[in-house]
Amino acid sequence: MVKTAMYSTFAIFCLSSTLCFAAVSDFGSNGLKDLDGQQIQRLVNGEIVFSFTKLTKQEHSGLIEAAVIFNQPPEQTWNLLHRAEDQVKYLKEIKEAKVISRNFLRDTIEFKAKFAFMTFICRVNLTFDKEGLNFCWRLDTKHDGDCLELSGFWRFYPYGQGKTLARYGFAVSLKYIPIFVEDMFKKSMIARSLASVKKYVDSAGKETLSDWVATD
Repeated sequence: MVKTAMYSTFAIFCLSSTLCFAAVSDFGSNGLKDLDGQQIQRLVNGEIVFSFTKLTKQEHSGLIEAAVIFNQPPEQTWNLLHRAEDQVKYLKEIKEAKVISRNFLRDTIEFKAKFAFMTFICRVNLTFDKEGLNFCWRLDTKHDGDCLELSGFWRFYPYGQGKTLARYGFAVSLKYIPIFVEDMFKKSMIARSLASVKKYVDSAGKETLSDWVATD
């Protein structure tokens, strides 16, 4: 009976993992798919490149995808970014991040964040593939939060000597904000957040919000 319950639980986790990763774009074996020569050069120069934006099935939101090169190897990049509760250290939009549950396949984190002129609370389920050096997240629909949709992913690829080419995707829709307001703020917010992520990873996690505020 106990074994059956354990196997059933494992099967459910595996199914949710498959569904999560199935939504991630195919970037090729080296992560460079859909990037042209000019975009790659911009990445090498330290810029963050927004490769393209496409609509999701829900009309209320779009998926924004980006690419960035971190000055750390993929394993180190994974170690720095997969603990989502640490986002309070380097993303000023995240006001609180609380671990609700954690196991060998998935974390559930509750975030209190600021978007545009509103503060909202939501829970996300993060699914990990450490061997493949990627993870993704989806809204925990069992929790009555402030999001209609929240999903995204990170994928990490070796690049050059001791660096990581990362591909990123993010979609969010809030219950109380019209789509035109979301569109006004979303891309600039993500660009600002990714710039902070790059600072954090490039410093091996040694630089955080408090350091940047002190130097601004």
